[in-house]
Amino acid sequence: MNDQGFAADLLIIGAGAIGRGFLPWCFRDSRLTFIDTNPQIIDAMRSRREYRTYLAREGRLEMLRVTVANAFSPADFLESHPRDWAAVFVNVGPRHVAAAGAILRGYPGPVILCENDPATVATLKQVASLDRVYFAVPDVITSNTAPADLLIQDSLSVVTEDGVLYLDSAVGSLSGEFKALSASELLLTQWTAKLFLHNTPHCAAAYLGALANVRFLHEAMAIKQIDNIVSGVMTEMLNSLKLKWEIPHPFLEWYAEKELARFRNPLLCDPISRVAREPLRKLEIDGRLIGAAQVCLASGFIPHNLLLGIASALLFSSEVDADRHLSFMRKALSPATFISHILALRTGEALEVILREQLPLILPRLEQLGREEALRR
Repeated sequence: MNDQGFAADLLIIGAGAIGRGFLPWCFRDSRLTFIDTNPQIIDAMRSRREYRTYLAREGRLEMLRVTVANAFSPADFLESHPRDWAAVFVNVGPRHVAAAGAILRGYPGPVILCENDPATVATLKQVASLDRVYFAVPDVITSNTAPADLLIQDSLSVVTEDGVLYLDSAVGSLSGEFKALSASELLLTQWTAKLFLHNTPHCAAAYLGALANVRFLHEAMAIKQIDNIVSGVMTEMLNSLKLKWEIPHPFLEWYAEKELARFRNPLLCDPISRVAREPLRKLEIDGRLIGAAQVCLASGFIPHNLLLGIASALLFSSEVDADRHLSFMRKALSPATFISHILALRTGEALEVILREQLPLILPRLEQLGREEALRR
């Protein structure tokens, strides 16, 4: 306990979905300080010193009032430069982990990355010259917003699922509600399941939902055609994981069923814009779409539903997204050039051939599906 009776002082970099919504439930007895680049969030936290986060459990929402010890912009934090944290949690998105290094350079304690990429551990170690950097897997869906009636009460409100935080046991002593696993178990079991049974169908659902012009993921899953495709993606990944990795099949089956129920849960209000953002990152060669399709092909079958998910990602267009140039590149380049230069697939390899042959047929079908569903709404 510190002088104020808290179990620990924690620094949370990234006051978005995980940082603002989920982690406070895991560390309810800790004093939390936040860093974020959004001035509206930081100003509200500084002036009010508290906000509400809601947890969806058994069909209802539970509320937690989170006390904010302090809140900083990155520049403000560098000026004050405190260092007395029991641990630091980073939840900024894989593309922005390196920027967090400037904030953390010289910090001696554990830094825990709740990012969707284990490679970010090496990135942060290198850019900030840190040794104690660890990967974590938040097995949870957390929105970066809340229903309108809750936002009226508190503009900082977010809704999270009743999930589990898995930490590398090498982090050491830390007081909170989480499960510590060895690094090998964390990566093989929890990260593999999250990458292919959560991230892959999750973003496919979001890109299909974007085509149908819906706002939330559960609205996309309420459309039968989309639910069927996403369920098909889940089956494809489940079958691949059973063939490729020595992970207990009952665990994988439970995980897959749990994920589909999550996607359909209307209490979570999971925005399409949050899940679908940065499509080029989702299309990385070893990632949740292209990489997942390669896993299926290596297992001996063509993932027809996942191909629809990949194609829907190529059709995603948002003027405010960091990858808004994707649609321009797709239209400006020939299919073969786009697949080889943008998706980085070697000419002649199986997935390159399949996409080159199938995309001209799939893309118009998906565009038509989007138009039909948008008209129905």
